Amino acid sequence: MHSGHQYAMNYKTFMAAQGYTFKRILGEGSFGKVVSAYSKELKGIVAIKIIDKEKICSNYLEKFLPQEMKIIRLLNHPNVVKTHDIFGSYTSKVYLVMELCAKGNLLDYINDQGTLPEPSCFRLFTQLCKAIKYLHKSNVAHRDIKCENLLLDKHSNLKVCDFGFSKLLTCRHGQLKLSETYCGTWSYAAPEILRAIPYNPKVSDVWSMGVVMYMMLCALMPYDTSSIKRQVEIQMQHNINFPDTPAVSSEAKDLIRSILHPDVEQRIIIRDILCSTWMLRKGKMEGSNEAPSANTGCEQDEPPDDEAREEEQTLNDSSDPGEGPSTAAPRH
Repeated sequence: MHSGHQYAMNYKTFMAAQGYTFKRILGEGSFGKVVSAYSKELKGIVAIKIIDKEKICSNYLEKFLPQEMKIIRLLNHPNVVKTHDIFGSYTSKVYLVMELCAKGNLLDYINDQGTLPEPSCFRLFTQLCKAIKYLHKSNVAHRDIKCENLLLDKHSNLKVCDFGFSKLLTCRHGQLKLSETYCGTWSYAAPEILRAIPYNPKVSDVWSMGVVMYMMLCALMPYDTSSIKRQVEIQMQHNINFPDTPAVSSEAKDLIRSILHPDVEQRIIIRDILCSTWMLRKGKMEGSNEAPSANTGCEQDEPPDDEAREEEQTLNDSSDPGEGPSTAAPRH
C-alpha cells in the first residue's frame, strides 16, 4: 500500500508543479493511466495520459512513442483530440495533456446505448471520415482505428485519439512507401494486414472505418473473430451478414460492403464515401440543425484529385526498409 501511495503522490505532485491539479483517474491500462486534472493555464478540466516508460516494451519506447510525440504536435482538427501540452519526456513518465472528452469512448457508448439509429451513425461516421481524410492529407496514417480510440465530447462530437501506432507517410519516386509493421487491433484489421502483405496504411485505415460503421449500426463485429485464420477466410469471401433487427438500410449495407472490400484496388476511398448514396441521402434528411462539423456531401469546393486517388490505390511500390515486422504485440 505504501509504495502505491508514494507513486500516486509522486505523479500528482509532479503534475501540480506543471500547473495541473489532479481530479480523478479516468482509466488504467498496461501503459499507465489517464486522469483528469484542472489546468491553471487553460482554466478548465483536461485529460492527461500518463505513459510509464518502464511498463512499455523497448520497441514501442524507441520507435512508436517518439513517432506519436511528433505526430500529435502536428495535428489540429475539430474531430481529432487536441494535445495541449507534453511534459516529463526526460523522466520515467511522459504526460500528454489533451482535451477532455466527457462522454467517453464509442465502444462504451455502444455497449450502453445499443445500436445507433442511422441519423446518429451518419453524424458520427461523417466526423470520422473528415478526421481520417485530414490525417491522410497530412500524410499521417492512424493504423489503429477502433471504437475504443474514438471519443465523444460533451456535445457528442467524435474525436479520434491514440496515435501510438500512427505513422508519418513518405513517398519514394512519387509513390507511397508501403508498411510492413503489422500492428494495431486484429479484429479491426484489414485482410492484407492479417495476411502479412505489405500494405498502404491509408487504404487499411478505411477498412477499419467500415468495421466501426458496422459496429455503430449492429452493435457487434462484422466477422467471427475467434481466430485470425477464420476471420481472414470470411473477409476474403466478401460475405457480410447483417442482423434482421434493427433493420439496416440497403444504402448503408452497400456502403459497408464497399468499404469492407478485400481487394484493396476495389475498396472505396474516403472522397467516394462522402459522396455515397447513403451519405447524401442522410445528409439531406439531417437538415440544417446539425453541428457544423457534421455537415457532409460531396465537397464541391474541392476539385477531383486524381493524384490522391492514385496514392490511395498505390500497391506496387517497394516497402519501407525502415520498417521491419513489429515486435510490438497487437492490441486486442
